[in-house]
Amino acid sequence: MTDSLDNDKSDGLHEAVHKALSHSTKKTADSDTLLNQLSAVQQARIEQGAGDTPSLLRAATNKVLQEAMAELEKRTPRVVEVLRHRFVNKKTLQEVANMMNFSTHQISRMQRDGIEQLTDILRDQEQEIGRERARSLESVLPPPTYTRLFGVDELCQKLVALLASPEAPWVVALVGMGGLGKTAVSDWVTRHLIKELSFSNLVWIKAGASHTMGGQAEPPSLTYEKILNQLLAQLFPGASAPLALADRATKVRQALKARPYLVVIDNLEAAEDTSILLNHLNDLAQPSKFLLTTRTRVAKQAAIRDVPLDELSFADSAAFMRHHAAETGVTAVAQATDEDLEKVYAKVGGNPLAIKIVVNVLDILPLSRLLDGLTHNYPTQVLEMYTRIYWQAWQTLSENGRALLKAMPLTKEPADVDYLLAISGLSENAIWPAIEELRQRSLLEVEGDLHEKRYGIHHLTDTFLRTEIIHIPMT
Repeated sequence: MTDSLDNDKSDGLHEAVHKALSHSTKKTADSDTLLNQLSAVQQARIEQGAGDTPSLLRAATNKVLQEAMAELEKRTPRVVEVLRHRFVNKKTLQEVANMMNFSTHQISRMQRDGIEQLTDILRDQEQEIGRERARSLESVLPPPTYTRLFGVDELCQKLVALLASPEAPWVVALVGMGGLGKTAVSDWVTRHLIKELSFSNLVWIKAGASHTMGGQAEPPSLTYEKILNQLLAQLFPGASAPLALADRATKVRQALKARPYLVVIDNLEAAEDTSILLNHLNDLAQPSKFLLTTRTRVAKQAAIRDVPLDELSFADSAAFMRHHAAETGVTAVAQATDEDLEKVYAKVGGNPLAIKIVVNVLDILPLSRLLDGLTHNYPTQVLEMYTRIYWQAWQTLSENGRALLKAMPLTKEPADVDYLLAISGLSENAIWPAIEELRQRSLLEVEGDLHEKRYGIHHLTDTFLRTEIIHIPMT
């Protein structure tokens, strides 16, 4: 994992630069003279194919030093002249003083100033490399689905600590029921680790539905194979995949063992999927690490840690209700007292997805009608509770909104609007208001960028539609 550099001498870079200059004409490769902590040096080694060859390791370090000296020469050419005489030509202070008509004290001060300025150039370069790497890694992530997280500060810091540590656990599973925000928490943690440059690269995989369009469960071995294929495609873009499953696993393992990757596998639904996957991930990890989001607690193992994600407290739920209402323009919630919100919390609990749906329904229904329609048995009958919440939302939809939502289980993955037009039977003019309506009700998830948008549904929404609306069995 890459060391971060601070803007002071406590990082040891000044002393390291001095040592590297002093050894620049040698063919040896003592580790404390090679500026190993610099990403620029690491990249130069890759470009030169240095491997473990001492002369090539030294050449990579010298390349970075020479480029920094060329930059410094534009500002203070005389200082660079001193550095070259001292460290390249191996002249003594007295010899350089005689050549340049300065005192030895002046030459010593110019050398010291030169090394400090060279260090500053390398440090600035390192920070820019870090910013560019962070931008590159963030481009791998799906767009965040949140603007602010509530009630998970300690949890996020715990996950960051577990994943940033160069020791076990190598696999961390974030466990919680649907709608709690596992994906959002994982996204925040991943973005934080990117800024810290804790990993050299990143892979984000969305596991997706573990059932077919007809509702039949897929075998767990197929889930593992799909994830392995996605890993292979992201680790070796454009390369042809080996035919044999064992050969694909070997190729992925070699890549993840060579450099520290963070691999996020999001949205594991079935217990069997999580169980069989864990049997393989430890073999692929170290130094790379895996972060899973799953609804199933994992078996206790030394290299695997499960971290539960719980429902929000009332205080955090109330803050989230007001925040979401303000973001979506549900002005009725602004009039709600804490007592009103506590009544909602008593019925709905602290599940963020349920809260979002209920808040959006409050744009249509009065609070009393909403509360009357919700079950009193939560949380002991969780599925029944969500059925009631979804029914409330379903009954507020337009005909076109219902038509589009009914069609969504046919999309195993988020789909573009052309596919939605084909499966819903809606016209171009009708589908955009329907998309906006479902999005406002938190029943449709939107991902993509300026040029392309894709639309999908949460697995809780999928479950409601299959069991209550279109009656496809969930096995």
